[in-house]
Amino acid sequence: VKDGETVVMYPEGTITRDPKLWPMVGRTGAARIALMSGAPVIPIAMWGPQEVMGPYVKEFRIFPRKTMHVNIGEPVDLDDLRELPISSEVLTEATTRIIDDITALLAQLRGEAPPDQRIDFKTWKEANKQEDST
Repeated sequence: VKDGETVVMYPEGTITRDPKLWPMVGRTGAARIALMSGAPVIPIAMWGPQEVMGPYVKEFRIFPRKTMHVNIGEPVDLDDLRELPISSEVLTEATTRIIDDITALLAQLRGEAPPDQRIDFKTWKEANKQEDST
């Protein structure tokens, strides 16, 4: 980022655990880098790669041919947050904006509305850890 290079980040930090493959609550790393460096965040959504290789499976399905869709948005508006001190609240707000923009782009690609609530990976992980131990 310091050298002006493009850096691709997945703000969730993992593959979604949402059963319908919607974005989860994001982690703050992308927001932190954007706010500290002044670099723009360009949201990108993809729909179709899950048809080639579903999440958490090793099967690779290239036939029949699959169609990939990519939607690239305008830079996420973080200008009002850039001059604020970096805090948990500021990072959470910036991360929410990034995930909101990605979700809106994905909704356009899919032609459907996203769920009202996002899965929080930390909560999901704890809930599934308890299920695994019973």
